[in-house]
Amino acid sequence: MRKLKLVLATLISVLPFSFLRVTAYRILLGYKIVDAKLGFGTIIAVDDAEIGACQIGWGNLFTGPMKMTIGKGASIGHRNIFSCGYWTTRAEHAGANYARNLVIANDTLITSQHYIDVAGTFTIGAGSWIAGIGSQFWTHGAGILDRDIAIGENCYLGSAVRFAPGTSIGNNTLVAMGSVVTKKFKLENAMIGGVPAGVLKESFTWEQKAP
Repeated sequence: MRKLKLVLATLISVLPFSFLRVTAYRILLGYKIVDAKLGFGTIIAVDDAEIGACQIGWGNLFTGPMKMTIGKGASIGHRNIFSCGYWTTRAEHAGANYARNLVIANDTLITSQHYIDVAGTFTIGAGSWIAGIGSQFWTHGAGILDRDIAIGENCYLGSAVRFAPGTSIGNNTLVAMGSVVTKKFKLENAMIGGVPAGVLKESFTWEQKAP
């Protein structure tokens, strides 16, 4: 069944117009899609999808036994991978309680060529940016039980950042380029950065600093 869904989603992704792709995903795979624009070659092969009035660019891949929600006004660039492995549904992992949940809130921006693992729950709050290219977010690992990742509202993540399982950042936080986030940061209005990331500045407003 999952192979059939992937084949069907791949065929839908190369239909010539966005409205045809949206219609086919609604009718053939049962996704709830409202006024979204889906780029050519964007494959959506998941268990359940609710997609608001957003823009998703070309060549993105959403795959695996997960639930995904994308809010209105969200913008996703091209060639991003949002993946949940089917190994999370095997009998030997039944007690692990993998959430398999992707939540992209309203008015978010995810640029291009990022990787988001959705074995656990990945949440990005309203108005936040995953900028640049090459960032990675991991919600599983050997022996890890606290695996979910939560990004607050109105945050800015620079290029090539890494988030370990069980990490989070508060609202209005900037994460410096190349940082590795390995713990929870409850502080808001801050700049964090480094390997591993620490607090670089408090009472910081990134919107006023960005070019």
